[in-house]
Amino acid sequence: MKLLNRTIRSYLFYSITILLVAIPVFYFVVKGVLLHSVDHSLRTQMREIRKNLDAIQSVDELQAWAKMDKDIRLTHADRVFDDKIYTAYYADAKRHDEDPYREIAGCITVNGDLYSLVISNSLVENEDLLGSILLVQSILLILLMGGMLLINRASSKKIWQPFYKTLDGMKKYELSNHSGIEVEKTPVDEFNELNQALKQLTDRNYVVYLNQREFTENAAHELQTPLAIIQGKIDLLLQTEPLSEEQVKLINALEETNLRLAKLNKSLLLLSKIENNQFSEIEEIDLREALSKTLDQYRELADARKINIEEHYDNDLRMQGNRVQVEILLSNLVMNAIRHNVEGGEIKIEIHSRNIVIRNRGANEPLAVEKIFNRFYKSGQDSASIGLGLSIVKTICDRRHYAIAYDYREGWHTFTFSPDSN
Repeated sequence: MKLLNRTIRSYLFYSITILLVAIPVFYFVVKGVLLHSVDHSLRTQMREIRKNLDAIQSVDELQAWAKMDKDIRLTHADRVFDDKIYTAYYADAKRHDEDPYREIAGCITVNGDLYSLVISNSLVENEDLLGSILLVQSILLILLMGGMLLINRASSKKIWQPFYKTLDGMKKYELSNHSGIEVEKTPVDEFNELNQALKQLTDRNYVVYLNQREFTENAAHELQTPLAIIQGKIDLLLQTEPLSEEQVKLINALEETNLRLAKLNKSLLLLSKIENNQFSEIEEIDLREALSKTLDQYRELADARKINIEEHYDNDLRMQGNRVQVEILLSNLVMNAIRHNVEGGEIKIEIHSRNIVIRNRGANEPLAVEKIFNRFYKSGQDSASIGLGLSIVKTICDRRHYAIAYDYREGWHTFTFSPDSN
């Protein structure tokens, strides 16, 4: 979740909580105030009636007085009780509903007789008034909360705009050409400090990258001459006579090690060229033709290990790319399938409409997906290093925005190459 949305979400939760709490509290507070006002009015009426009882001379006059006011009910009482106020509900024939009334009940004495006096006050108007006040208050609260959220979101988005611009620049940044990040002065001190620190960091990393690239290139180039000299001396040693069997074995082991060093040096040079974007020519490539050419180069090696290669092509697959890089990529994938296969194993190669799938037998356990494309990765403590082959494949894919994926199922190690990363 984005930081802006997380901030807005906190405000939203707070606003909803306030809204849910404020509306019921407001309702009960206003209702209590209205009821208190009605109760005060009822008590006042009861006191006024009791003060004026002396003016009533007979029971008939009392009954006539009670009938004149529909909000007053008068009945005989058999005992004295204290005044009490309560809410009662009476059916309304017109509305087919029950209307609320607030009532006060008390005792009065007329000519020595005890009567129960009930004074009623309708709460219908109060309920309507309360509902209107509550509706208006709710609308105002909702508008207030909504307006605050919208204003906060708009202002926060504007404030955070330099951060998102810097973040977008970081996504586009490429160390090889040291371009992509554009920082500018902002009104926010923290963002200015962040941009300055980021610029210093990328500048330092670029200097380190240049030094490392220069060292790799120089080391690889400088190693070519002594490796060639060593190979020449080895060839001369093999031609000298007499040589014992033990000397021949030592010389062959030395030659094998020298060849491995030469291959490693060549791979390091290749990685350096790929990272420096020295393969820039783009053309249309027939992957079926390129893969067949690669297989012809390694078929003898596969036959020597009795590895059966099974080809299955559903479609022709073409792509735009650099032919040298694509041939290197396919060569490393095929070489990896042969090198890390079992003796007498199998390789299945498939071309589909969008990808190339290369499967091979090998170790009876999956390789670490997060490490398999690392340089000189070892699947186990005693296993041989994968070397630079898959690392070169991954570097090419990253530079050209291709997709390469690894999977393991039922003893098959599968690499899927897709020219279209989408």
